[in-house]
Amino acid sequence: MTITQFLYYAKKAFALWPGVIKPVAAPVFAAHYERRGRRRTIFRAGLDAVVGTLFLLWLPLRARAIARKHGCDAQWRKRSLAIARQRFIDPSDLALFSIDTAEQTRDYIRRFEDAAFNKIVNPAGWSRACVLVDKRAFYRICRESALPHPRVIAHVEDGRWVPLDEETGGQLVVKPVFGEGGDGVAYVPEGPRADRDPDGLRAAVHSLVDGKQPWIVQQRLHNHSAFGVFGVAAVMTARLTTIRNEQGDAELVSCVLRVPASRDSAIDNMKAGGFIMPIDAQTGVTGLARRGYRGGIVERHPVSGHAFAGFRLPDWVAAKALAKQAHETAFATYRLIGWDVAFTPEGPVLVEGNAKPGVMMPQRAAGRGLAGQRYGELLAWNLAQAEQEMR
Repeated sequence: MTITQFLYYAKKAFALWPGVIKPVAAPVFAAHYERRGRRRTIFRAGLDAVVGTLFLLWLPLRARAIARKHGCDAQWRKRSLAIARQRFIDPSDLALFSIDTAEQTRDYIRRFEDAAFNKIVNPAGWSRACVLVDKRAFYRICRESALPHPRVIAHVEDGRWVPLDEETGGQLVVKPVFGEGGDGVAYVPEGPRADRDPDGLRAAVHSLVDGKQPWIVQQRLHNHSAFGVFGVAAVMTARLTTIRNEQGDAELVSCVLRVPASRDSAIDNMKAGGFIMPIDAQTGVTGLARRGYRGGIVERHPVSGHAFAGFRLPDWVAAKALAKQAHETAFATYRLIGWDVAFTPEGPVLVEGNAKPGVMMPQRAAGRGLAGQRYGELLAWNLAQAEQEMR
């Protein structure tokens, strides 16, 4: 197991307490932390206090490093350190979210909090057995449920080619079955086809993958013509997050559009430096953009010069309906799902479902915390429901 994998699963085993003694969190989660505090043993409370103290001791070093990274002055470092200590927050988030006062953090959900919340509302999401983690299982369920998704041509497992569908032309994409954040995604060189030159296609795919993990081969999607204004080739996706509400329906609570930063980029993820923009849930119109893990606002795309704000997504009503339908029918056992939806010439398509959709991207895109919105209200409600069921 790598260090990254260890830290990833450690978040499941040890949910960080947001403070030393008293929790520091958004008001909407007060009841959750009260319940969690009552359940802690004396040993766990003491361990939380030690970890919290170490976090506070680490903050000056962290603030200094972030100031250097973002080119911030001594005044910023001093102000951010004071906020970080008061609100138990990473100075990196203060820089990325352009936060200047402690009050602005009031409704932000921190990443370590989000990991702990997900452990409760979607415990299956931390296992590779989760159908939202295993792309093979995800696409199989989409196919069985007649949900639009990229056509899967084959799996590559232990070096073996497992055919699933006869390809009929068009470029293919390979993805690691358990990959996240666009890691490992690559285009298969055009040329050999499954229906004409299966051996050539297999050789082309095997040159892109390793035998250490399973892979999936699927047809490449293409953007709706409306996205041509940005001048990039990679498929763009919107992250539509749905949460089960008090009536048991899947309610849309967050919408973000991702746009690749360069003409030749294969993915639109933040890790690749892509742009993120908030989407008005009612109209499907975007706001100003922010780039990857950098601070500040960007008004126009560097490739085409087209304005980010005011872009209207095509088939928006159908995209929202697709996310809602998928959650309520095929994936109804999950309380919270982040859907990656592509907008193609044939209509909206489900690219992925995420049991741990994360909070950094939507909060950065909108410039406001999710805890003060319907997202936080429903998350708190689902936390209470899940905790009651676990008794």
